[in-house]
Amino acid sequence: MTLSTIFLLPQLIIGSYTHKGNPGIEVFNWDVKTGKATKSYSLNVPAASYQAISGELLFSVSEEGDGKAIVSSFQLREGKYAPINTELSRGDHPCYVLYREKSKTLYTANYSGGSVSVFQTVSGRLKPLAQYIAYSGSSINKDRQNSSHAHMVALSPDQNTLFVTDLGSDKIYAHAILANGLLEEKGSEIVLTPGNGPRHIRFNTKGDRAYLLNELSSDVDVFAVKGAQLEKIQSIPADTSAAQVKGSADIHISPNGKWLLASNRISSNQVVVFKIEADGKLTRVFHQNVAKIPRNFTFDPSGKFVLVASQEEDRVQVFKFNNVSGTLTDSHQDILVKSPVSLLIR
Repeated sequence: MTLSTIFLLPQLIIGSYTHKGNPGIEVFNWDVKTGKATKSYSLNVPAASYQAISGELLFSVSEEGDGKAIVSSFQLREGKYAPINTELSRGDHPCYVLYREKSKTLYTANYSGGSVSVFQTVSGRLKPLAQYIAYSGSSINKDRQNSSHAHMVALSPDQNTLFVTDLGSDKIYAHAILANGLLEEKGSEIVLTPGNGPRHIRFNTKGDRAYLLNELSSDVDVFAVKGAQLEKIQSIPADTSAAQVKGSADIHISPNGKWLLASNRISSNQVVVFKIEADGKLTRVFHQNVAKIPRNFTFDPSGKFVLVASQEEDRVQVFKFNNVSGTLTDSHQDILVKSPVSLLIR
């Protein structure tokens, strides 16, 4: 295998918490035929809880508090990501990062304090913080919802609205995006069921349906998308256990658009498979037990494999995915990484 061939191999990027002495971001070569990952190199990024990719650019947040939280940018050079620069996020414990190609703008959801940070970039280099929007609110779960907790930032299908899920107030904020990538300060509010704790939201390819995973209730809400408005048409449980305390984590739509998967942790350690019906509503068809605390998972681009990060067991499981039945089968090709919490394949 030549050096140029290696550069063309898909890369699996695993972000992790770093309290166990691990580097933060580890990069593997990904074999699309076998689902086998081979370690390539690593990047030292503290508490690298989430990453975003755009072309040859990689961005990562460091989920730290006490004013130490940073955003880092990297560029792919000769097959490896090289650091460009870092900037302080201002908001503590950023847990999600998103890049908007149209305006070369980066957005982070900051969990502690419930805020969004906006950065403009030039050739991948982060400029100092351009905008900071903090939310205020609470809801009925006194242990988890005594203040706002922004958990995800997501672009609308037309890329003109930024949606922010606020686990603490049971709301989704929708901000219009200006030409320079900054946000209209006053966004509209989508009020959700009290105690649900909205976490991650995904849109289908057509752009007419959105799927929201609620962390605290473990329900998946299905919405009809009407511009910046979301109209709920279904709510279905992802975790059917009798546990009082639940904690769903991540949600993704399969590359062919036929399946929706969600992960449950705390009360159960599962990946749950839903069939997406013709009207966009969901039917639960299968669940797969996985290693403890599946915080994040992802499909590989082919849709033939699902990778599940076990934060507690220090491994990423690789499952074969059946696109006909929606079932998962363990390939027994675990990838050993300490405290993995974010997965991307480019």
